[in-house]
Amino acid sequence: MRSGMLVVISFLLLLNMSGAQTGRGNSQVPLEISLSTSLVSGTMTDSVTLTTAIKNIASDPIFIYGELDWGPSSSLFLFVEDDAGKSVKASFFEDALPSMPSPKDKALFIKLNPDHFFGISRTDTLSTLVPKPGVYYFQVVYHGPISRRFATGKPAWGSEDPPLRSNKIRIEVR
Repeated sequence: MRSGMLVVISFLLLLNMSGAQTGRGNSQVPLEISLSTSLVSGTMTDSVTLTTAIKNIASDPIFIYGELDWGPSSSLFLFVEDDAGKSVKASFFEDALPSMPSPKDKALFIKLNPDHFFGISRTDTLSTLVPKPGVYYFQVVYHGPISRRFATGKPAWGSEDPPLRSNKIRIEVR
């Protein structure tokens, strides 16, 4: 448990120091991260589906790690804030470890052509994401979990590159 908290704290410090970016604000960032949801309002017992997409907004293909999963060691991290802007503590620790890179595995990175996207959806009950009724803001941060040196194609987005933030989604929980 303690080592898990150290991983989260380290990730948050890295995120803060690196100045996580949004894709459209910087012409050098070839990727845009978007978040959408199945509802904008619900009760604590309702299920919500969060869909995260990584889109290539550049004019050339880029290679990205081909396994999206959740947690600071993986590629996606979910942030939840209350209406006052305070971070909401997760009810469980989520951290999927990425596959160990091997020079023989040529499928770790996938080619993302211009204007194409790669994504994942997750479904949770609102009570697992927030502690009580109120207004909450959800945001996803994407980061390459392994080095781009394991990619077979160039250019590639990897752990050397800065984390990218999605748009924020507002959900009212009754």
